[in-house]
Amino acid sequence: MYDVRPRLRIRGMFKYLVLEVLKGEPLHGYEIIQRIGEMLGGEYEPSPGVVYPTLQLLEDMDYVVSERIGRKNVYHITEKGLDALKSHESELKGLMRDIESFREFTREVGREFFPLMRRLVVSYSSLSDEGKERIRRSFRELMEEVRSVLGERNE
Repeated sequence: MYDVRPRLRIRGMFKYLVLEVLKGEPLHGYEIIQRIGEMLGGEYEPSPGVVYPTLQLLEDMDYVVSERIGRKNVYHITEKGLDALKSHESELKGLMRDIESFREFTREVGREFFPLMRRLVVSYSSLSDEGKERIRRSFRELMEEVRSVLGERNE
């Protein structure tokens, strides 16, 4: 089944996101964090605890090399890194399309939807049986409508 949650897909593609930002120019770690955050439109900004181990992995794979400039390590993509990036180009483009769709949904629907879902999940167990049944009925109707819009059969 296809997973629409961008964060889970980003984890699997993260090293290629790093290579993508390094493709343009050599950067130090904090710049990589900023560029990936910009690339993902604020949906996800990686922490140093994710970026630096990934950079070490990429160095171990000979996809990047680092050079000490002043007090910072600056990372450069290698030819091997460019080849690896090229071999995952379609997956990276697909991830970026999906992230943009998720951001659009979040802008247009999510401002109300996600906070409401959090409130529902937290308070669900305290609802009356009648309230729970109304919620289940509403969700069945919503899912049927969404499937209809998407051109899917009921499952």
